[in-house]
Amino acid sequence: MVKQQHVFKKTAVLFSAAVFSLLVFYGCKEDVVIGDLPPDTHISIEKIDLQGENRLNSSVYLTWFGTDKDGYVVGYEYSIDEINWFYTESRDSVFKFPIDPGEDTTDIDFFIRAHDNSGLVDPSPAFLKIPLRNSSPEVSIIEESFPSDTAYSVVTFRWRFSDPDGDNTVIKALIKANEGPWTEIDRSKFMLSIRPKDAMQSGSVTADVYYNTDIASAAFSLDGVNNDGENTFYLKVVDFAGSESTVDTSETIFIKKQTSDLLLISGQPPEVNLEYQKLVGNNYSGFDAIDFALDNGQYQPKYWNPTFSLLTELYDKLVFNCDQSLFSNPITGQSGLLLEFASPVLQNYTNTGGKSFVITSFPAGFVPSELRGAIPIDSLSTTSGQAVVSNDSSLVGVTPDWPRLQPKNLILGLDPFLPSIDGEAIYTAQISTFGAWEGPNIVGAIRKQNGKTNQVFFSVELYRFDKDPVAVNKIFDKVLNSEFNW
Repeated sequence: MVKQQHVFKKTAVLFSAAVFSLLVFYGCKEDVVIGDLPPDTHISIEKIDLQGENRLNSSVYLTWFGTDKDGYVVGYEYSIDEINWFYTESRDSVFKFPIDPGEDTTDIDFFIRAHDNSGLVDPSPAFLKIPLRNSSPEVSIIEESFPSDTAYSVVTFRWRFSDPDGDNTVIKALIKANEGPWTEIDRSKFMLSIRPKDAMQSGSVTADVYYNTDIASAAFSLDGVNNDGENTFYLKVVDFAGSESTVDTSETIFIKKQTSDLLLISGQPPEVNLEYQKLVGNNYSGFDAIDFALDNGQYQPKYWNPTFSLLTELYDKLVFNCDQSLFSNPITGQSGLLLEFASPVLQNYTNTGGKSFVITSFPAGFVPSELRGAIPIDSLSTTSGQAVVSNDSSLVGVTPDWPRLQPKNLILGLDPFLPSIDGEAIYTAQISTFGAWEGPNIVGAIRKQNGKTNQVFFSVELYRFDKDPVAVNKIFDKVLNSEFNW
């Protein structure tokens, strides 16, 4: 019995010692707080060993990661001076690092440190030295926007620039005409229109330059433009480090000067345009002429506004002859009648005091909704069949001072119309019908501003009513020299 008690006591002592040891062990472990271990940070690349032209541009993609033995990483801070730190939860980013103005190269010290879930920060941030070089910017005139070989008083084109270091590093853009001086332009305006201040002056002149479609006033002046001669334009940009782009050079273009206060705009086959040139020339002392149909329409404005707007502003009178032929805009690809393209500009031109004489015909089934306001028309007949004028019928003026007109041959597919509310009929047609056609008989109308005629419109092609050449010439004389003589 004594022996068993001794064994029990010995076992108890051993057990107590073991328990004590465990308590001491765990008590010591509690003195080291596991959550107090800070995280560690790593950049995915340890070194960038690049020199000279092989240096990186200022836009650099970097990745990084962090580890934490007793918790987890919740975010990061990065810095390039170890003073100013910026927080992110991302593990990668594209950085646009600064290069001092006037410097071509620099080295960036990049630091990044992890934050863990206990609020601890890596005391030894990861580090990477990044060798940078400034890249030269680039500039170009958009070739498809530039006019064909000849421009009529106005040159419009678009341009663009870029910089591998970021477009925001480009601080200056400049333009030059021929041998003139470099002139700064707004680098946020990507359409330029250039028009001589005096479009009738020949030789080296100063031109007004307009931005985009803002043509209320010129943005700046450009010296060295060769009016009524050949011109080449140059562009360059400069970045914040002083690095210049290679100069981009335009195609050489001839700028025709203005010679008259009347502009004849034609959009029909050459033989028809010639007839209108004769009618205008017989009854007006000098005029400028543009054939928008020539060479498949390559001389039509690529940008009706501002190009056509700035052009028409130069003239007191316009004569516009066109027909139902469709044109395609080379920039937008849009297809339409020449008069449809011109109508917004034409409307503004007449509303601001310009005088326009418009002669056209329309395709079958045409709805002139987009032309209302541009010409004094409301609607055309929508019935089937055709309106016809025979060679023994006439166009009759509503007053005797408008001469009677007759065609030599039968004319099919006439386009009589109802005038707009502000239009006044001046001519009716003696119509025969073919098929089930029904409609008005008005083929000519005028619009007045402050009691004075500032627009004359015919929906028939006047050159075809030449049975009496004196009569058709009298129309042009009356419009250009009487109705528009104010």
